Amino acid sequence: MQASHHGQPQQHQTRAMNNGVCYRALYDYEAQDMDEVSFMDGDFIVDCTPIDEGWLTGTVQRTGLRGMLPANYVSLAN
Repeated sequence: MQASHHGQPQQHQTRAMNNGVCYRALYDYEAQDMDEVSFMDGDFIVDCTPIDEGWLTGTVQRTGLRGMLPANYVSLAN
């Protein structure tokens, strides 16, 4: 039964990619505050929403963590 749980996160990540706007990280970013999220170059950030000039909220697909991120570290994924 545990083997089926091993594949579950990947299935969840695939579903998350279909919700909201998706961005791809251009650089590594280390969270500077509790409400921010860290990510690595190449990560996909899903369910993104702009919150104010220069900042978005989103979920890092690789980690499942959600928080604020700088908009200039990501680009819209096609």
